[in-house]
Formats: sequence, structure tokens, C-alpha cells
Amino acid sequence: MITIRSMSVTSLVALVNLGVLCSTGVRADTLPRIEGDTPASVSAVIAEIQSKTAYAHTSWGMRVVDLDAGTVLVDQAADRSLTPGSIMKVYSTATALDLYGADYRFHTPVYKAGPVSEGRLDGNLILVASGDFSFGLREQPDGTLGYNNFPEIDHNYADTGFAGGALVKESDPLAALDNLAKRVHASGIAEIKGDVIIDARLFETHRDPTDGIISPIWLNENVIDIMTTAAGAGQPAKIDWRPKTASVKVIGAVMTVAENPKPITIESPAPGEIRVSGEIAAGVAPTLSIWHVPDPAAFARTAFIEALQRAGVKVDANALGPNPVDELPDAAAYSPDNKVAEHVSPPLSEFVKVVLKVSYNRGAHLMLCLAAVKGGSRDCVAGIGKELELLDRLGVSRQSTYVFDGAGSDDHAKTAPVDQTTVLTRIVKEPWGSAIRDGMAILGVDGTQAANGLGTPAVGHIHIKDGTRVISAPGDYQGIIIAKTQVGYIEAKSGRELAFAIFLNSAPFGSVEDFISADHDIAAIAAAIQQAY
Repeated sequence: MITIRSMSVTSLVALVNLGVLCSTGVRADTLPRIEGDTPASVSAVIAEIQSKTAYAHTSWGMRVVDLDAGTVLVDQAADRSLTPGSIMKVYSTATALDLYGADYRFHTPVYKAGPVSEGRLDGNLILVASGDFSFGLREQPDGTLGYNNFPEIDHNYADTGFAGGALVKESDPLAALDNLAKRVHASGIAEIKGDVIIDARLFETHRDPTDGIISPIWLNENVIDIMTTAAGAGQPAKIDWRPKTASVKVIGAVMTVAENPKPITIESPAPGEIRVSGEIAAGVAPTLSIWHVPDPAAFARTAFIEALQRAGVKVDANALGPNPVDELPDAAAYSPDNKVAEHVSPPLSEFVKVVLKVSYNRGAHLMLCLAAVKGGSRDCVAGIGKELELLDRLGVSRQSTYVFDGAGSDDHAKTAPVDQTTVLTRIVKEPWGSAIRDGMAILGVDGTQAANGLGTPAVGHIHIKDGTRVISAPGDYQGIIIAKTQVGYIEAKSGRELAFAIFLNSAPFGSVEDFISADHDIAAIAAAIQQAY
């Protein structure tokens, strides 16, 4: 297990919203009635958990459906429209899969815009971004995409103030660019007299107010990974980072202390300059922080020029500076005859797996950007319309489900347990439906659920997408769990296949332990269901 740092309620809020007590107990007769063919053992677990003091003023919603028979086994206020959190990623990933197919692959080509004579390109070299958020970073030798399992925290969430941030295993952020550069050289280009340009016109760069930039071009998922390693007390800590490019300079000002370190902070006092300051305790594990790249296209351009130079291609253009988009040709000018290299990704199902297993917010937003493109728009917001079209087709009511983004990061979003189980039940018949089930974290095995349910017979038998939204009151005096939710599929003890949705809205918390307890309580209900049927 990871070591959970001492943190304020505000720090925990930052973590759980990105992915990742009350006075009296509630009387059983005030809880919504549980309906359906519900065994007494399940009803007892639900009643015990929901009667806890912490849930005195909590709103619950719950539904369990037999996939084969279509019968409702558990129903507790299932039509109640509640705050969902990251379970909205089920809808956005399903939308992308429906429009593109599970086997879709991102093709990122490189074109020459000019003649080549004696190894010299008299014109520009253009990399056309495809929306591939891994772009080589997560690609594994077996053709899958890698991800981290809790208690390791995906590198995208290493800025939350929570211990356990980890680099993607066996990953190289420059792998795709290095491979493309080698192919450019192999095509016969040894010198580029023009410029190197990133064509990121697939869709307009989207700036989500909560989760950051979603761009057609991705390099290291558009963050700088910064690792701080403690030295002896009183000594400067070691700072390392990746990817290393001329466009980013990292200045380390972190000291090693014996105990009670000040938080590590990241700031950018000038364009392209990152300053890492604070303290780290002697003897602790290295700490990962991240810095979000403000201009992904310019960042990728610099890194591509450097990759070309490593591959033996001379580039006359300055590697630093803005991406010269004014020199881009009309997209119709790109032809197979001018293509000199191409990177092809693993299938879309692997990207869905990363989004669902680690609850990758920006990856989920990207799904709606891609949906917008398929609908003929470059505005990512238009992807919401495509998602609603799919939900209409699947039988979800617009009276209870409201979509504001792809990740569930906007607390105005709402959906109901009946809507989630309706979608989960009906997509199993779609050719891409298995990608949703396979992409979910598995209880006690991997992703966000790797440490949940351990020691129970339900381990390995429940596929879960969880959601969390929390907030702290002004002054950090109170913490509120706005939403803690789980949806997914249960392989019951009898072999029956079930779809389930469990929603918890509004509960107080004052510590990390309170929050974790809520997560475990929902998992305990799911585990009881798994054993009872």
C-alpha cells in the first residue's frame, strides 16, 4: 500500500475530483425501499451500510439487472437523477466506440511539402496529428497500452498532492517521434531546407476549466514528468524530468529535510522555464510531480525536430518558437505520394481501457472531441450532441441524464442508476460492447480497484467504473462527498451475468479514511450481490 500523506481536505478534493461526520444514524424506515428479487443477505448488507451515522442525510440510488433475463433484481430509487462523477466516462467512451469501432487505429502521418533532390527536401515537413493521446508513450511490446494499478497513481494525477504518483511502466515519451524520424530518414530525406510543422487542425484545441488542454497532438500526454529524489538531510534533492527537449528548462530548488517537509510546488516564472521548489523528507520514495504543457503543438514541433536530428536529418529551421501554422497547406494537398512516414496506434479499445482503468479525465474529454469530428465539427462541445444521440438510441431519458463533458468533471451533470444499467445492458449486444466491460477496473485486480475488495470471494468477478466528486467548504472546515458511485458488470457466484449501478450522493468526510470508507462500503454492497446470486 502507499503511504497517505497528511493533507488538508482541499488536497484530497484535488485528488479524487481528478480521477481517483454526522450526528445521528438514519432510521431504517426513512431509507428508500429496496424492491426486486433481493435476497435477505443483500438487503441486510445494504441496510447495515446505509444506516451508518455518516450517511444520515445521504441520497442513495441502486439497480441490479440480470443481463440474460432482463429482470430487475435490486431497485432502490433507481430513477433518481443524481450526481455521477466519472461513471459518465462509460457514456463518452461508448460514443467513441459506436462511431469509430473498437478496432479503429489512430494514423499519424508525416508528409513532405516539396521536392526531394539528393537527400534535400526543398519545402516543409508536416506531421498531421490524429488525436492519439498515447502516441507511443503507453505502447507495450504485445500491442496493448500500459497503465498503473492502485496504489500507484497515474502520472496525469501526480499534481494532486497524493503519494503514489508513478510513471507509466515500460514507457518512452519520445518513442513515436524517434520512430517517425528514422522513417523520414529512410525515405531518402537527409536535410530539410524548409520548416517542420505540426498540423493540429483535426479539432480546435479544447481547454476544459477543470482538467486542462485537450489537443489533437499529444506528447507524453502533454505533461512534463518531474521526479524529485531525496538526498541526505540538508542536501539539495535530485531533480530529473522527461521528456527532455530544448523548449523546457527545469530548475530544481528542493531541499532534503529530516522531517515535516514543506510541499513541493511547480511554477513557470517564464515561458519554457519550470521551477520546482519545496522540501522532501530524507529516506522517502521519489516523488513525481507534473507540469502541463501550455502549447502542445509547439512542444511537439521542438521534440520532432530534435528527433529528426538524432536520426541524422539536418533541419535548417530553429527548433524553438511557435508552430508556423500559417504555412500549412490545404488538407486536400496531402496525398499518399507525399507521405514519408506514419505511426499507427493500437486499437481504440486499448485507449478506452486506459480511460476506464485509471479514470483518465482528459482521455475521456478526447472521446467527445473525436465524436465531434465524426459528426463534421471541429468543436469538441459538439461531441455532447453525438453522445446524446447514442443515449437516445439506447433508451436513456433526457429527463434524468444531463451531459456537460466527457469525464463527469462538471458537477452539473446528472444521471440515474436506471440509465446506467440500461446502457450497460444494451451495449452488450453491440459489436464494440465488450470493450467497455473489458476496459473497466476489476475488483481486487487492477486499475482504480486493485486494492478494493481484497480478501473477499468477489475479487476478480466485478468489473467496475467508479466515480467520485468531492468539495471542501470555505476555510477547509468541512469536506463533502458530492458523489461516490460504481457501475459495471458482476459475474455472480452462480454464473449469472449482472449489470449494476450504486450511487451515493452527499456525505460528510473529515479525513482520507472517511472517504476510503465510503468507497469500501459501495464495494461491499457489490460484493454481497456477487455472492448472493
